[in-house]
Amino acid sequence: MSTPAKPTSVESYKRLLSYAFKYKAYFIISFIGFGVFAAMEAQLINILEYFVDRLEGRPSAPVLGLSADVTSSLWFVPISVVVLSIIRGIGAYFGNFYMSLVGLNVITNLRRQIFSQMIYLPQSFYDTKNSGELISLLVYNIEQVTGSVTNAVKTLFRDGMSVAWFLAMMLIINWKLTLAFICVAPVLGGLMYIASKYFRKVSHKIQSAVGRVSHVATESIQGIKLVKSYGGEKYELDRFNDATNQNLHYGTKFERVSAFQTPVLHIVLALALAVTFYLIMILWDSDSSKAVVYATYAAAIAKPFRQLTKINSIIQKGLAAADTIFEVLDLQAEPNSGQQKLNAPKGRVELKDVHFGYNQDTPALNGISFAIEPGQTVALVGSSGSGKSTIVSLLLRFYDNQQGSITIDGTPIQSLELHNLREHIALVNQQTILFNDTIAANIAYGSEHIDEARIQDAAKQANAHDFIMALPNGYQTPAGEDGSRLSGGQRQRIAIARALYKNAPILILDEATSALDNESEKQIQSALDELKQGRTTLVIAHRLSTIENADTILVMDNGRIVEAGNHQTLLDRSGVYANLYHSQFS
Repeated sequence: MSTPAKPTSVESYKRLLSYAFKYKAYFIISFIGFGVFAAMEAQLINILEYFVDRLEGRPSAPVLGLSADVTSSLWFVPISVVVLSIIRGIGAYFGNFYMSLVGLNVITNLRRQIFSQMIYLPQSFYDTKNSGELISLLVYNIEQVTGSVTNAVKTLFRDGMSVAWFLAMMLIINWKLTLAFICVAPVLGGLMYIASKYFRKVSHKIQSAVGRVSHVATESIQGIKLVKSYGGEKYELDRFNDATNQNLHYGTKFERVSAFQTPVLHIVLALALAVTFYLIMILWDSDSSKAVVYATYAAAIAKPFRQLTKINSIIQKGLAAADTIFEVLDLQAEPNSGQQKLNAPKGRVELKDVHFGYNQDTPALNGISFAIEPGQTVALVGSSGSGKSTIVSLLLRFYDNQQGSITIDGTPIQSLELHNLREHIALVNQQTILFNDTIAANIAYGSEHIDEARIQDAAKQANAHDFIMALPNGYQTPAGEDGSRLSGGQRQRIAIARALYKNAPILILDEATSALDNESEKQIQSALDELKQGRTTLVIAHRLSTIENADTILVMDNGRIVEAGNHQTLLDRSGVYANLYHSQFS
């Protein structure tokens, strides 16, 4: 399959603008506001003509229906300056405020769209990304993108219209001189084009560096207990400093070129201004007030033009961030083409000749076949990397098997609607994930309607009710980030209560007690025995004492099932299982 062509800068920017143009009303108000601002800027310079005429004792021309007597009066210029400045301020307010509203809405909607996309991306996406990169994408990249749209458009509206007004007035006063003045435009455009290529290249590297900073910081904070217990503070500081230094390095390169570009453009503009002033002094053949106004326009145009030259670097930063954002937005969500739904399934699970590999060179499963009858418990044992957790991932369709079939009650799981499939499977992991929400919300996680009575029943069955009631606010006590306010055993019992609350017919226990001490394991095992009642259960176990009562034990090695039977049968064979068992109890 051919790789899609990378979009051009123009295509990317058009796509960015499509997010902003959803707020056309705000754009129109902002445009009008900045139009008023630019017009008043030009008229404030025009007032100079009347000011000079007054100083030189010449009558001023009538304007806006006002007679020459009025425009030549002592109060005309001061009052005009105040009135024009007030109108200019009102225009600036509406221009800035409504463009800011565009930016805030674009940030919010783009952030929601990215997060919504990420939530539905397949597990393979997360296998190649770290949390720091994704957080940076949601925060830093989106703000860069929005800045490239709203800040650039704001500058284009405000300063672009100021330049247009100034040039228009200059053309009216002396069009020949003005045409000579604007001959520098191709030179300025060439300089900006050269710089833009460099800006975008370096901006890509800055995005990557910021992602690494976020990744290192996230890892260090999440693993702070390990860092402290192993004296790893200096190591983490060095890692973080390396990441921030890389960010500083690329940021410095970007700012160096940006800073160099600005004075070069100013020098070119200053040369044009110098030539203009020279020509005014030797060629001007009309009244001096017009010459003063023209020279002021020529000088004043430098400021808005200088702001316009900065648009390039703003846009290039945004385009570099947009490349990453659009790359994620254009990814395919995890496959969900199934249309069938299971209604009150019995829970029979069967794998037939299943093959799977995370990459083409290394198969993870080779011809796996087994069945779990409703209400039965099947345990998977084997060394790390033998394929046990891969079977769990396939059953939940985190990945799709490449050959063979996996069925529930005879229906291939690929034919099932994804949410419906997962609705009938409860998972309890070794690493319990709790959210920084109440205990009740964690137990009822994934349910649209929370039933307090069911929550308490589930907690009682999981031997969690008593310790929950001892917490400051009972079931309304926050669990803390990743369950930090609870012990390991307490977190695991909350996870079991969550599975009980879900009341799914199929249960998967993925080394649910391997991280616990013996005392906690006894308490948890009792809760697990309660959980398994009447459910089809697949257990992945490291501690073989926890699966002695399983109906069937499957021993795996290098992606294959090498032994199968119950506990006593496998011990009597004196094979792989017996060796594993005796090594744990020797």
